[in-house]
Amino acid sequence: MRINELGIGDSETEITGLAIDSGKVKKGDLFFCLVGKEHDGHTFAADALSRGAAAVVVERALAVDGEQIEVSDTRHALSIAASAFYGHPSKRLKMIGVTGTNGKTTTTYIIKNIIEAAGYSCGLIGTNAVEFGDTKLDAGLTTPDPIELHSILRDMSDAGVEYVVMEVSAHALALKKVDGIMYEVAAFTNFSRDHLDFFGDMKTYGEAKKSFFTIEHARSAVVNVDDALGAEIVRDSALATLTYGVENPSDVFGIDLEMSAYGLSYVINMSDSVGRVKFSLTGRFNMYNTLCAAAVASAVGIPMSAVLGGIRNVKKIDGRFNIINTAKCSVIIDFAHTDDGIANILRAVKEFAPAKIITVFGCGGNRDKTKRSVMGKIVSQMSDYCFVTSDNPRFEPPDEIIAQIVAGITEIGGTNYTAVTDRKQAIRMAIEMAEKQDIVIIAGKGAERYNDVMGRRQPYNDEQYVMEIAGEFGF
Repeated sequence: MRINELGIGDSETEITGLAIDSGKVKKGDLFFCLVGKEHDGHTFAADALSRGAAAVVVERALAVDGEQIEVSDTRHALSIAASAFYGHPSKRLKMIGVTGTNGKTTTTYIIKNIIEAAGYSCGLIGTNAVEFGDTKLDAGLTTPDPIELHSILRDMSDAGVEYVVMEVSAHALALKKVDGIMYEVAAFTNFSRDHLDFFGDMKTYGEAKKSFFTIEHARSAVVNVDDALGAEIVRDSALATLTYGVENPSDVFGIDLEMSAYGLSYVINMSDSVGRVKFSLTGRFNMYNTLCAAAVASAVGIPMSAVLGGIRNVKKIDGRFNIINTAKCSVIIDFAHTDDGIANILRAVKEFAPAKIITVFGCGGNRDKTKRSVMGKIVSQMSDYCFVTSDNPRFEPPDEIIAQIVAGITEIGGTNYTAVTDRKQAIRMAIEMAEKQDIVIIAGKGAERYNDVMGRRQPYNDEQYVMEIAGEFGF
């Protein structure tokens, strides 16, 4: 393929691939000098050319020996070029994107089940996995980088997939990973504190989310109007918008919510079509996740029967409110890793908890530090007891992260905690402390199968470890 066929210049130079890591450049690749907060790809241009790159894409002219394609934004250029290189696969697919602080994974799985209940094939791209047909691949990032993303979309298109539902993170929007993809529906779940290590403040983070709801990205929108940022999106977006909610007037809404340890049930009104939703995961936040999925289905013309059937068909989503009942106690494993997310889980469990709630949690290293003390306060106040432990410390000392969480607990006078650096030990201590009707919540990692320590992903999974312990106590 020639560079002038990629939509980023008029060069007729032939290229055989795309690359963003100079160390992985192969002969004939087109190398993109991406600019980020911590590195500048322009410093690797000479290395890429020495390894055989056919040309480099730059934002400024460089003193290197090789062809340079100058563009105003290499990240945008990469997304446009990746789409063209793989034959614009997104144009042959009906794309649905879901953004928001919490609920993206659960909502995308529900949407996938609804679409399949309506008789269509649907691929999924998100935090847990990439799935289509009989193919299931581990996910590296919530939203893959453009080269990988369009390669996946090409595979899905070639396999006959009709719809694709994917998580679109704020990082992906800020880094222009999805530029050049036109979504049938852009959906918004909610907005709360997270990722301030990257965005700096809530306003910048919110603007990244809002940028998805433009005519450049989508044909229509589905928005939670019970959320303050959602109300802003409805006010400011030029897209045709379908709203959902519980507390404010909306196109898709729910009433008469009933919850138990076994799930939830409520009456849904979907643009004047009425039915009863039954979902296997509990919690008011899951009412919102199902409402969002129903609104997306309505936006693409899927009938109520498929909506209700698709929601009912979801029995489990890995790492999302997974309940393990043992002879010792009940254990709930969830991905909740923000102050809002963990409050939602604790609030939901309080609705049916017959006895004490014991929570095991931590915070990730090299990520938003502002939420650590806040999460400590919330968990201490909403749990009977908690174990503060390690959770993907990355390049930070685990004990320092734990100390920042504990500072929030002690600030409110909390004493109902034990700090245990080793996550396995913390989980074991929590289960050993629990009595017959107690519930142990293990939050933060969900379906993750690793623990990220000093740049190495050590194999580890909360559920597998709980099953080991449960085997000792009996099921």
